Amino acid sequence: MFTVFKDYCRADSFWTIKRLLFAFQTLVFPFHCLKCKTYIDPDRSELWTLSACFCPKCLPSDPPLFTSPFCLVCGRLFESPMDGDFVENHPCETCLVNPSSVSRVRAAFQYQGIVKEAVALFKYQSKLCLARVLETYLFDAFDRFFATAAIDYILPIPLHPQKMRRRGFNQSFLLVRNFKKNYESVYKNKPCWRIDTNTLARVKKTLPQTGFDIHQRKDNLKGAFLLAKKANVTGKNILLVDDVYTTGATCNEAARVLLKSGAARVDALVLARA
Repeated sequence: MFTVFKDYCRADSFWTIKRLLFAFQTLVFPFHCLKCKTYIDPDRSELWTLSACFCPKCLPSDPPLFTSPFCLVCGRLFESPMDGDFVENHPCETCLVNPSSVSRVRAAFQYQGIVKEAVALFKYQSKLCLARVLETYLFDAFDRFFATAAIDYILPIPLHPQKMRRRGFNQSFLLVRNFKKNYESVYKNKPCWRIDTNTLARVKKTLPQTGFDIHQRKDNLKGAFLLAKKANVTGKNILLVDDVYTTGATCNEAARVLLKSGAARVDALVLARA
């Protein structure tokens, strides 16, 4: 009985210290909305959600999640019927007519509203406090769609070295850097896959894709990726990770190179699907 009481006190003291440290941290480094700069006071349970980054006015409702119905291949979202009838997920016409190199695309969010603004703040204004928050949502999507899939490598889409030097970070890598730790925490086991940042290289400095149609995007990305020397993907199942999937030109070009080099299958997990 005394031992149990001691353990309880020790555990209670641990959480008391954690609460005090959190209170001290918020006092010295208060949270503020990344959009309007208003100070916010998130609950500890909200620290890894967008509520810790945006005030209620800027985040009036839950972020737009990636939900059915969607294309089983490219992840394109379908409109739900007005009469409320259930629509099953199915391949879209484009994927049936022109099969892509990526076997299936899944996402955490729809690319709209506060998610679109959060991605821009993360990528272009270096609001890196968003990395861990967005990673949490992305891992939830991974757990939902790929946790039981046969995956050998998780490959964040690489940046061209010049862009990497200018930006200072690869947003795709930041979104998955803690996946292994998260997986082990949830499943109490080591994953069968590993995160790899060396297999695929971006060797062509491409123009920004904004404003390009799908054909221009494909042309822009031709020859952009190359398999690294001594890299071997023969027979491997690969999961690409990127921030946004719009036309799919980037992921499909990367997948094409990997499949040409012997990969068995390439899927894609993205933060947001446009």
